[in-house]
Amino acid sequence: MHKASTTLAVVAACLAATLPSIGWAGCGCDKPAPPRAAIRPFVAAPTQTVTLFNSALADGASYDVAFEQQGGPLVWTRARAERRKDIADGEMREHLPVTLPDLALGPCRVSVWRDGAPVFDVAAEDFTVAARPIALRDVPETTSNDYRAAVGADGTVYIPVDVTSVSGATRFSGTALGLPLEYQAQNVAMYNDQGYLMQLLDPTSPRLFDLKGGDLDHSTTLSYWRHEFATYKEQEAGEAHQHDAAGEWHADGTRHVDHDHIVVALRGAFADGTTPRPGATEPFKLVITSEPEQH
Repeated sequence: MHKASTTLAVVAACLAATLPSIGWAGCGCDKPAPPRAAIRPFVAAPTQTVTLFNSALADGASYDVAFEQQGGPLVWTRARAERRKDIADGEMREHLPVTLPDLALGPCRVSVWRDGAPVFDVAAEDFTVAARPIALRDVPETTSNDYRAAVGADGTVYIPVDVTSVSGATRFSGTALGLPLEYQAQNVAMYNDQGYLMQLLDPTSPRLFDLKGGDLDHSTTLSYWRHEFATYKEQEAGEAHQHDAAGEWHADGTRHVDHDHIVVALRGAFADGTTPRPGATEPFKLVITSEPEQH
């Protein structure tokens, strides 16, 4: 998922082999740190902060950052580099945090300049602009959203959701009407807005998820159970877990993992074997049902 040449299925298979249990990938703060990268996260929505990394960055220096998409104009913004501890490995290095401007969906090249001279760039294959997150709730409801999803350079479809308001255990089900994408469990991964791998679908955990095949009009339906997070939120409110301004480290030195902003990554195909084209999908109805766990 971090390179266009790496399919989601390969990522899932390799990572699953290293995970001792689905709980490690699905709850609490005990997550594998995101890998070092030139940009993190590798998929983000407008107004979200993305961070660029390069050894050429100088602490405190200001840079011009250009976002370029196929057929579109350059969109510029400005940012200042800061030296701080990297969540990838805990080492001190230069970060260049940038607020993502309003951009079209799909692959996006990013270039960094200083005083009119190029410093480094990130290929469009390594970064995708996604739609703004869909807010979910832990109440019984079904919503139908007019939607277009982002498609990365490798054909992966990205759907961000915001579960800030979800505290109770809830099962969510999602279907795309008008986008008959077919996929299997090994082709689904979930990341957060920091670049952490949050979840793989473990076939040995039957309660965690369910997949139902689609047809020529609608996609495979993914049903996913999210355990309660009220306990976790109470723990996070403690003094030791107060996090820094960047939202990456707790006061006690442990990593802070954002469980509220998740990107669902789907690697699938249509009935004729073709895959979604990079950019934005055709418009479709995204139907999401939430079913809180009854006590």
